[in-house]
Amino acid sequence: MGNIENQLKVFEFFVDHFRSQQPFTKTDLESNTDWSGSTFDTYWSKQYKQLVLPVGNNSFRISEAFRPFAKWEAFQRHVTQVRQVSSDYTLFRHDAVLVFEFFMPLTNETHLRTALDALFYKDTILSRLRAVNRNTLMAQFPGVAGETEDAYFGRLCDWLAARFQGYSVTTVSGRFRAQNLMTITAAATIEENGDRYLIDETTAIVRFIFPCGIPAKSPVGIAESFIDLEPNPSDKSGEEEAKKIRWFFNALFVQSIIQVVNGEAEIWMVESGLRTRLHIWRVES
Repeated sequence: MGNIENQLKVFEFFVDHFRSQQPFTKTDLESNTDWSGSTFDTYWSKQYKQLVLPVGNNSFRISEAFRPFAKWEAFQRHVTQVRQVSSDYTLFRHDAVLVFEFFMPLTNETHLRTALDALFYKDTILSRLRAVNRNTLMAQFPGVAGETEDAYFGRLCDWLAARFQGYSVTTVSGRFRAQNLMTITAAATIEENGDRYLIDETTAIVRFIFPCGIPAKSPVGIAESFIDLEPNPSDKSGEEEAKKIRWFFNALFVQSIIQVVNGEAEIWMVESGLRTRLHIWRVES
């Protein structure tokens, strides 16, 4: 049996087992070919292993990674070049997590991105940190005996860099009432006079996600561990780290955001994760 015939046999085997999701062993697959020994092992490690999931007892199932190659032409292209299709993932679970979401008109997005992007750079962060009262800063991030100022700020920057790595921005469309509650007739009069009763506004949501503490490494497969709803053993380090992250998030990010969008009457931020809280910065007349 030639190489193409062997690959076709493997492809047909994969298609059948992908549809049925029946488990199989390496021996089951090998028996469909005339490869043996190191030849089959080479094909398995370089071309087939990425397309299967272990299910225990030396058995496997065809994974969703096979779907893009469920046509013979696509499968042929895959087996003629070595490339990574799927990885062996290990699940790490954080029961302690902080999520901050800012809601603001889209007109602020460009200025906001510019201000936040500046905090991706070490020199910008250092200037912000050096502006904080040293005793206040040391209370949140204690120094080490004999540590120089440069070493202290270097260590602090490394700590921040491991936690503040990015943000995401999404946009949503909304409608808001811009006047006191009134009847349809009264609202129509407002509109006729050139004012607005209802306003359509696109809102930008800026989201930050911070895992806290030491994650629990799942000892079993992805599917089994994902449905495990039992919480991790209490991790006090997660709660302590969350306090530090909140403080530095306020010192670095919140203050930057407020300074950029301070023309708004209100700035909303939703905090979720370890606790659920709505923060509102409001201009009081």
